[in-house]
Amino acid sequence: MAPKSQKLPDKYSCKFIIRKIEECSMGYPRVSAFMDSDENFMIYRRFGFLYSRVLLSKQDELRELEDSLDDMDRRDAKESSYSKKCLMSRAKDFNREAASGQETRRDLLKKVETKLYEYGQILLQAQQMVAMNKPSDRDHLSLQNFMENGFQENGEPVRPLIKEDTEFVYRKEDLITLRPGRESAWLDAIVERALKMIHCAPIKETSLKTTNPNIHYFTKQRVDRFVTLIISSLMLALLIVPTYALYRVSSLDKKASNATIIGILLASTLLFSAIISLFTKARRHEILGASAA
Repeated sequence: MAPKSQKLPDKYSCKFIIRKIEECSMGYPRVSAFMDSDENFMIYRRFGFLYSRVLLSKQDELRELEDSLDDMDRRDAKESSYSKKCLMSRAKDFNREAASGQETRRDLLKKVETKLYEYGQILLQAQQMVAMNKPSDRDHLSLQNFMENGFQENGEPVRPLIKEDTEFVYRKEDLITLRPGRESAWLDAIVERALKMIHCAPIKETSLKTTNPNIHYFTKQRVDRFVTLIISSLMLALLIVPTYALYRVSSLDKKASNATIIGILLASTLLFSAIISLFTKARRHEILGASAA
């Protein structure tokens, strides 16, 4: 806690060191600044085709080594008793001298080990790439618009990169985003669009990122608070409205209200399941269990 004689600084009185997009040179420096300015714009290629080609090549190389190892095993099984014993003893097999023009099983297994390690590393990388999130249509369109006409010079749109270097943005099926998947990302987009419509002013940190009036930034904390408020309101309404409706119906004639009560219970259960599906990443059995409860 600060002494009484010391005045605490204002929240925004300190200076922020933020890279402004327009201060970066036109070209890759400016594109890099834009893509780094918000997690929604961190969209890159995963090169799925190239991963497939490399994996298929490594796979066939391993097949050839596997065939060579099988041939060596079969050859030793048909030769002298010592060769047969080498199949039964790793030490004898690794210590024997290679015949002229032939490699030892030890050398062959070293090649197999190296190729397996390379294959496994690339395979895991490819799996991680596939598991990464796809960019939303909205984020992809924002990046595409920036690449096509992100800046104006003499009233004309200017591409920050040449046509060949911009081509990656059109390979939509091969794009991934570094943005972590959130359970209500689509609701985040609606909230940001609403904040933009009501001309909500950005805070100091985001306003320093650019002077371009066509680029709008909203802090994740503000959006998350708004989304949390919406979800909390929906859950509160889902709890109160069916209870109140059942109370009102139960106060009427019981014979006339049985079908209505069942209808209210069914509608509230379906609505509850729909909200869980939309706002969370719950699996089917989890939704079924929550609805049954």
